This record gives sequence, C-alpha cells and structure tokens, in this order.
Amino acid sequence: MNCALIGTSKFSEVHLKELVKIGIKQITIISRDKNKRNDLCNKYRSKFPNVKIDNSNIRILKQKKFDLIDICTSNDVHDKYLRYVSKMKSIILVEKPIISLIKLKKKYKEFLNKIYKENKKLIVCYPMQYLCKDVKKNFKVKDRINIFKFDFTTGGRYKKKEICIDLMPHVLSFLFTFFSQNKFKKNVKIIKTKVKKNSWFSKFAVKKVAFFINLKEKKSSKTSLSISINNKKISRFTKTQNKKFINFLRYKKKIKKIKNPMSEFFKNLIKNKNNSKYYLKNKKLTYSIMDFNYRLLQS
Repeated sequence: MNCALIGTSKFSEVHLKELVKIGIKQITIISRDKNKRNDLCNKYRSKFPNVKIDNSNIRILKQKKFDLIDICTSNDVHDKYLRYVSKMKSIILVEKPIISLIKLKKKYKEFLNKIYKENKKLIVCYPMQYLCKDVKKNFKVKDRINIFKFDFTTGGRYKKKEICIDLMPHVLSFLFTFFSQNKFKKNVKIIKTKVKKNSWFSKFAVKKVAFFINLKEKKSSKTSLSISINNKKISRFTKTQNKKFINFLRYKKKIKKIKNPMSEFFKNLIKNKNNSKYYLKNKKLTYSIMDFNYRLLQS
C-alpha cells in the first residue's frame, strides 16, 4: 500500500511511525511548507531505509493514486482537505476531530452528510476506544457507577473552546465505549461549563451518573491522563524502553502493562480496510461524538 500523509506536525510523525508499523512501503509527505516537508522526509528516510518516503504539495493527490490518504493537520483545515479528497477512491483517515465545530457551527452535520455520501471508506482516529477496553479488562467495576471523572492534560497549543474541540473526542470515544453510545442520547443534563485560556471543564449528568471532565492544553505540559470511577482512580502513564513508548495503567500499587492504543487503532484499520461494517461503526461513533460535543459547546 502507498499513503499520502498531509501535515508535518509532531502528531504527523506519530502517524508516520504507525503507518510504517502496519506495513506501508511508500509514504508521500504533503505540506505547503517545502522546507518542513523536506526536513521531515530526510529525518525518516534514514530511520526507515526500507520505506520509500517522498514529499510534495497538495497537487500530487490529483496526479497519483493513493491507497490511503491520512489527514493530520490543524483542526480548522480538516474540512478543506476533506473537500479536496472526498471523491477520491482512497481510504481517508482523519486525525480527530473530523472537523472544527467552531468553524462550521450549525452546518457541521450538513458537511458530514455530504462527505460521508462521497466516500464510504472514511475513518476517524479514536485510539481511546482501545485504552478503554484495556481499562475494562484490567480493572473490574462491580459497584454501580455514580461518579465518573476524566482528567486529561497535553502539551497542545489550543486555547479556550478549541481545547474542547481538540480533546473532547478522546473523552467521548472513551465514554461511549465504556458505557454505550445509546446511553448518551437521552436523559443528558449539562450542569456546568467553565472555560479558561488553557483549560476546559464540563460537568454533566446522564441518568444517575455524574461526569466531571477536566481538559488542559499548554505547550510546556507533559501528557497525563487519569480516570476516576467513584473513588477508584486509574492513571495511564508511559515509559521509554529500547527507544519505544510502553503504556501502563496504575491503580494504587497495581500496575498493568498494556498495548499502545494508537498502534492498536492502526492495526485494526489495516485489518478491516475492506470491511464496510468497520467504516459504518466508526461513522456512527463520529456522528455521536460531534452531536454531543456541539451541545457542550453551546452550553
């Protein structure tokens, strides 16, 4: 398979490494900035000598057929690139969120309907689904859940409401996997939203469960993630071993090594690349996430 990777950010590099892991042998890095794409290309050519890594501008997408097009750019230009590639006969992968709700506002659903109609192999990256499965597997919850807290801090660059746009898809993909998407369609009460320059806080209730979501982004911050189910706090942390990031879950003194959620997402993508049900399931999840997040942003 060959892939076009649109974007040159640090997260684009994460995607590039995962693409190599799943066996992509040709990668074309696409960016308007010629210097950035050249630098990224040269950096990874030496690291992956068995992979053909080139770079180009956006016009290459009209000149060459790609099996996979990976959009990994700033959130506010996802819609621009989706419009450009949606009619191409390629798998289209989009780093979450699929589009910016701040940019498209009320028209977000109209845009999604159009894009999904034009391409049936559109997939959004939600690695938190796989983290959730490991949490459920390793830490059983026997009591009825009354309080669920999700605290997530990253070194991202987004501010105020953009933090919700950027990070809430992670939270919601986790919650919808932990409970179910249907649970969040009815009996939802948004209680409080607090927006600051580098943080977003939201409290809402679904039936008898109270949810506390605390999201932060600041360039100087290290990534940290923890969830609390009633009074049971589970933290996700990573260590570097042999130049690889290893993921762990911790509850008190109990530590469990888990698989890399991002790697699991990419492995599942390549496994299901011809499975229509896989794309449909991801589509339904994306609509649920966008609908719920739109409500939060209006609160």
